[in-house]
Amino acid sequence: MVKTVTAAENAINKLQLNTVSIEQSVTEVRAVIESQFEELQAVVERAKREVTEILEGEERQALRQAEGIRVHLEQRCAELKKTQAQVEKLSRNKNDVDFLQEYSQWKKEAADISLPGVYIGLMDRLNSVSRVIMDSTQELCALLVSSYIEKVRETCNNDSAQVSFDANTAHKFLRLTEENRKVTNTTPWQHPYPDLPERFENWRQVLATESFYMGRHYFEADISGEGTHVGLTYKSVDRKGAESNSCITGNNFSWCLQWNGRSFSAWHSGVETPLGVEKFDRVGVYMDYTRGLLAFYGVGDAMTLIHQYEAEFLEPLYPAFWLSKKENIVALVAPGEPLRLKSPSPPTSPTNGAVVSLTAAKAAS
Repeated sequence: MVKTVTAAENAINKLQLNTVSIEQSVTEVRAVIESQFEELQAVVERAKREVTEILEGEERQALRQAEGIRVHLEQRCAELKKTQAQVEKLSRNKNDVDFLQEYSQWKKEAADISLPGVYIGLMDRLNSVSRVIMDSTQELCALLVSSYIEKVRETCNNDSAQVSFDANTAHKFLRLTEENRKVTNTTPWQHPYPDLPERFENWRQVLATESFYMGRHYFEADISGEGTHVGLTYKSVDRKGAESNSCITGNNFSWCLQWNGRSFSAWHSGVETPLGVEKFDRVGVYMDYTRGLLAFYGVGDAMTLIHQYEAEFLEPLYPAFWLSKKENIVALVAPGEPLRLKSPSPPTSPTNGAVVSLTAAKAAS
């Protein structure tokens, strides 16, 4: 009972810390939103000023054109009045012959009395401008919805990463199947993998092909068998050494969770932290690289925080797995996928030319 009360109190404290962390994160993102939308508003205001300047330029040009036509019309009006006076003077001549001669001479010398057009056509251009502004505004509004709302929602819903095991790192006692999404410790069966610098030689470990760097990442794994470890480590982890710092439990750049058959433990820098958490067959691993947050969750009907680390990450992190005992299995799964490993599997017969390691056989006997 005392242990249960202590576990409950620890869970409450962790929840409070998590709540504070959430509030701080939201505050940081809210500040980003404010600054970015202020920048967006500044761009909109600048575009508005520039479009308004274009409109005002069109207005000035149209007014200058109208002023030019007005001056020209006034000149024509004066000329027409002068012509009218001349015509009236000619009309007072009573001699038809003299009138015709004078009219013919005046006709030759008279200026063109046609008037210039007064239609400027600005309204047609302004109507086109209005249509362009309205259409562009609708396009930008739609783009804002897709670029901000939809992408942000997609980002929040798609932190999950597609993770697979890197065959070049797998220890020779580990068998990869299902397109490198399932690994089984087949001790004493040893697999004829080529000797590569990346391959773990002493610790029965395997890394994922994918690395996590910047941003948020999440993956889930089904685990089976006591002694199964799930965690993250740097690519620089030693592959050939037999010392504890070559294992993901024994160095200061690896963080992992162990199921020992009775309960979970957290491991970092060779220090084990027992955790009073019930068994989960599926573990979720969440990492926010920028914030230096790494959290392990038990995945069931609800998500249960098992353990959380806060650290400063200096290199890309690789999902890492240590299957310390035979029959340990880890299967990488998509969130929401039905549980695949419900009980330990029986020993697996060798495949693809696998052979029995005499050393492993003696150790197992």
